[in-house]
Amino acid sequence: MGKDYYTILGVKRDASAEEVKKGYRKAALQHHPDRNPGDKAAEEKFKACSEAYEVLSDPQKRQLYDTYGEEGLTARGVHHGFRGFEDIFASFADIFGDAGFAFGGGRQRQRVRKGRDLSHEIKVTLEEVAKGSTRKIKVRKPAPCPECGGTGAASAEAIQTCPGCQGRGVVTRVMKQGFATFQSTGPCPQCGGAGKRIKEKCLHCSGEGTVRVEKVVEIQIPAGVEDGQQMRVSGEGEEVAGGVPGDLFIVLREEEHSVFERRGADLFAPLRVELMDAVEGGTTEIAGPDGEPLRIKLEEGVQSGVVKVIEGKGLPVLGRRGSRGNLYLQVWVSTPHGLTTEQKSGLRNALAGIPCGGPIETSHKGWKEWLGALFGEG
Repeated sequence: MGKDYYTILGVKRDASAEEVKKGYRKAALQHHPDRNPGDKAAEEKFKACSEAYEVLSDPQKRQLYDTYGEEGLTARGVHHGFRGFEDIFASFADIFGDAGFAFGGGRQRQRVRKGRDLSHEIKVTLEEVAKGSTRKIKVRKPAPCPECGGTGAASAEAIQTCPGCQGRGVVTRVMKQGFATFQSTGPCPQCGGAGKRIKEKCLHCSGEGTVRVEKVVEIQIPAGVEDGQQMRVSGEGEEVAGGVPGDLFIVLREEEHSVFERRGADLFAPLRVELMDAVEGGTTEIAGPDGEPLRIKLEEGVQSGVVKVIEGKGLPVLGRRGSRGNLYLQVWVSTPHGLTTEQKSGLRNALAGIPCGGPIETSHKGWKEWLGALFGEG
């Protein structure tokens, strides 16, 4: 069984967004590591309540969790949880405040920088949707310059404290209007708020402090994913010096299949049958959605337009172990062509007096038109 996020935060399942936030603040305050130094149990509870809030504060994640539980989130590749405390503080800076929680005698936490989230789109095949897969993708992203460590300076000696703000990064301006005095604080115009100036730039990054790197990222694509679904890969976004990397969001685009049409977890396709196979019945073999051979039974005299339902041979239902859609096959009997005059005459004589065709409801349209009509399309 997965975690009960509502119990962890001490709120009801129908709690509003504000009630969820209040529940998290209360739980985080109780188990915060600054308030419980060295207490491993409190640290784990702090991480658990942060994970719970991450899910329940996001409407889409909350809906998935309410429907399928934590296992459903995992099966769909939906990120939940954190790498460590700094990741939590960076993600919820609006709740913890710029200095985090600071209790009597506790250490002050500086606000942690977090890299930007990045997005990457990949195409997945129907076979990958049917079976799931592991993919390795190349991602180009910003990262701290390896030569200067992200400072942008040629050396440590090339960095000097900004004289305009004395290294604080901000300056205070005082303006008088009559008997009133107004004071404002803003970024230092000389250093742009950095608190330092660079005398000699790093040649490798031209003083930017960042370079673009290429990294191979391995991702797990769960069976049953849908077109447009998004997966989150924690910590594979932009990297920043002295901070927490952002996340990488993978958008999945399903490739059009040459045979199968998908509607949710159900699949639809034409089943082309040779004339004699249709006359005699028996079995025929096709490649299933996962690439494996699939044997289909044919009744004697099967007619074009008949739809055969193969239960449980569609696609897996994401988040529901063992649950699959159905495979719907519309029979298309192939008519022989290129017959000689003698062959045509013999076939006509053989079929003389034998009723052909099925009842009116089995007469078929093109299979795409049938599929569109079935779903009210067009």
